[in-house]
Amino acid sequence: MVDKAIVLHDILIPSICILYKEDFSNIRFDVSERNICARLAHHMENIMREYDAKNRTSFFTSYYADVEYNRMGNGDMKYYEDSLKRPKYMVSDLLIQSRDYKGNLLAVELKKKGATKEAIDNDIKRLKSLVTPGSLSQLTGCVHDTLLGAFIIYSKDGVDMEIFEFLSEAGKVIPHKYSLRCLFRDYDETKVKAMDICDGTQCRLIDLDEPFVPKLTFKDGGN
Repeated sequence: MVDKAIVLHDILIPSICILYKEDFSNIRFDVSERNICARLAHHMENIMREYDAKNRTSFFTSYYADVEYNRMGNGDMKYYEDSLKRPKYMVSDLLIQSRDYKGNLLAVELKKKGATKEAIDNDIKRLKSLVTPGSLSQLTGCVHDTLLGAFIIYSKDGVDMEIFEFLSEAGKVIPHKYSLRCLFRDYDETKVKAMDICDGTQCRLIDLDEPFVPKLTFKDGGN
């Protein structure tokens, strides 16, 4: 079983850093959210493969970073359970999934800064539903038990991110807030040199020219 901290600190956060390092022009030029999401998925899947190779593991061998994937393992349409306990058709922006019957490792909803409150609220409600255990639902055929949900708002300045996980001891979905702020190269605001990553209790400066991305502490029993 893949650890939550690995998905967050070794896959998601490094993927965002590489997105800002290699694709910052797309963010600057305000290209579509679909493009940004696809580039994030590209980096994410590369990092998953690199993680397994470097650590001699097979955690991610059967997993993919899929954009706008709308099918279950048997080919049926994907549904989530809405706030009224009804099945509702879903297309997540990005999933780390196996394309079969294994649980999803990560669901990502991505929004450009300035998105409407309604759009943000809808995405967050869906993420909370996706990370809730299926054992707490009376519906069958809906996606549950996703390891982590990530709601990301991005801009030229960086990322504000909310991570959602279900904690069995609390019996509910718990959010964790993160920020990733861009630091630019001297006299050149078209190149991101580093990112200042904060989780509410500590911050780390990540040099994007360095191959290693240090971990932040995952609070509230994230392991």
